[in-house]
Amino acid sequence: MNKNELFEIGIKKRSGQLSKTWNEIADIYTDGLFTGEGLRSWIKREIPKRKDGNSSSTSDIDSKVQNDDTSQLNYKESTEIHRDGSQSSNKLIHLATHQEKDPLYLLQAHGYDPEQWELITSRSSIWSGYSKQDGQFEQYASKISVKPRKDDQIEESEELRVAKLELQKQKYQLQEQRREYNALIKTQAKFEHLKDEVAIAISDLSKTKPLTFKPWNNIASNVKANVLWSDWHVGQEFENSLNSYSIDIFKSRLSSLVSQTIYYCEIHRVDNLTIGCLGDLLAGSIHIANRVQSSEDVIKQIQIVCEAISEAIAKLSSNFRTVNFINIIGNHARLQSNKTESLLNENLEKLIPWYLESRLSDFDNVKIQSDTDGYFVDYDNDGEHVYVHGDLDHVASAAKSLPQVLGFVPKYIFSGHIHHYSLKEHGTTTVISNGSLIGPDDYAVGKRFSAESMQLMHVFNEDKKIEYSIPIYLKD
Repeated sequence: MNKNELFEIGIKKRSGQLSKTWNEIADIYTDGLFTGEGLRSWIKREIPKRKDGNSSSTSDIDSKVQNDDTSQLNYKESTEIHRDGSQSSNKLIHLATHQEKDPLYLLQAHGYDPEQWELITSRSSIWSGYSKQDGQFEQYASKISVKPRKDDQIEESEELRVAKLELQKQKYQLQEQRREYNALIKTQAKFEHLKDEVAIAISDLSKTKPLTFKPWNNIASNVKANVLWSDWHVGQEFENSLNSYSIDIFKSRLSSLVSQTIYYCEIHRVDNLTIGCLGDLLAGSIHIANRVQSSEDVIKQIQIVCEAISEAIAKLSSNFRTVNFINIIGNHARLQSNKTESLLNENLEKLIPWYLESRLSDFDNVKIQSDTDGYFVDYDNDGEHVYVHGDLDHVASAAKSLPQVLGFVPKYIFSGHIHHYSLKEHGTTTVISNGSLIGPDDYAVGKRFSAESMQLMHVFNEDKKIEYSIPIYLKD
């Protein structure tokens, strides 16, 4: 393309007939001869020359640039080159609000290559103009200063980005550590608060409702039995087609359980009773259904459960030479509702032995014992009896997995959790699952699960094997 043709294109651009930018026109038509800014300046210089030299009629040029000249009235565009290599550019540009702070757009609007130049400062103000074609219009008087990019700036910029990334990672790590620490403090504070509340309850009950120890005076028989207590879910309240449950119903069923335990033990002349308390005595708050059906908050739940157990053991103790209470934590009483965030021993049922030791401190024939990491080995029976809740040791797999932890093969594994009575032999190990005191709740009925409210009792012979297995069914 010759210069005359290029000049004509430039005049069309100045008169607003072309929407392309000067940079785009230079790239398309000049084969590298001009930059956008260079082309614009060349056209501006050529106009008076061509008027004088009659390369084009004065009237034609005047007509083509009239709109541009009137729009640029009283505004002088300029470019300055400084000693340090930086430059300043002052010109009218079209500028949207979001582009005012966009360095890339500002550089290109002033004709600078963003890969070669770096924006130092920018200032813009609205400038009003007028043209016959468009009438009154507004542009921005934009003033920028730029400096050439150095070769090592790209590397420095990359290093800076890496440094910022590492700093951001450290920030997030610190935030995560703080979150975990705060969660730990919150859990500990909650547990301490519960202990304080329970301690107050113990103190009040010791004064208003003392438990009196009555020694056992029968002839020793050395017959042993155990009774399994599990899945009471105290705090839930519901009524469905198969079952109903409340605090009062719980107390009635527990009273019946204690009475029937004494009855069957008298028949079989039992004088040593082990209570395997297998967990989930509280409704807790880990499931939405539990929160909906719960009539008591967790503090009240733990107080009701602890006192009910204390009174039950006090009554049982006068009928046996020894009463051994074994406490196993369940999953419903964990402090964190989210299982993945919960620690095994952060569990409200850890308070039960602490309560009983204080409430039953005068009962000489009562022994209170607690699990270790969710299981308990009864060494009074040569370690052949193991008690678990059942959420970590399923009926189908406990006989295989527990010996790997214990280092020996137990004779019996007593479990709760699944809410129904089952017995499964695995070679020399028998896994026995207890029923529930609560019976079928709304969840069980909805899933079409049904099992009567019951707890399980066993009488052992001299070889520590089960002689009698006695389901104790609990009617309201």
